[in-house]
Amino acid sequence: MTKTYNVVVVEVGDNVEEEVVLLVAGTLVKCFVNYCPEGIVVGDSYEVEFSINFPDGDYVILSGEEKAAVESIGSGFSCFVYGYLDGSIFRSFIDFPDQEIHYEYPGLNEKYIKVKVERINVSF
Repeated sequence: MTKTYNVVVVEVGDNVEEEVVLLVAGTLVKCFVNYCPEGIVVGDSYEVEFSINFPDGDYVILSGEEKAAVESIGSGFSCFVYGYLDGSIFRSFIDFPDQEIHYEYPGLNEKYIKVKVERINVSF
């Protein structure tokens, strides 16, 4: 069962209709809308599911900072997501289960990491 999170829509993209900025657990996050059966209204709350797309190659490093945050890279969807690798769960502003980061980077388990992602997907 995929966990859902309560979010508030802060902004809907003008140029890219799949772009949305959400407030979730006190963090602003720019996301790519994967699925949305009806219109999204700025200021309204929704229950959503998140997933992340990783780039090819190395995408995880030791953070050096004990934080859970999102840092945009340029004006697109790419960003750095900071959090704690707890086995198969990457704990950041939300928990991302079953990301398999721990298989590719076993030495970073139980450490704070910085993950480069192509985009954070959201399904309404």
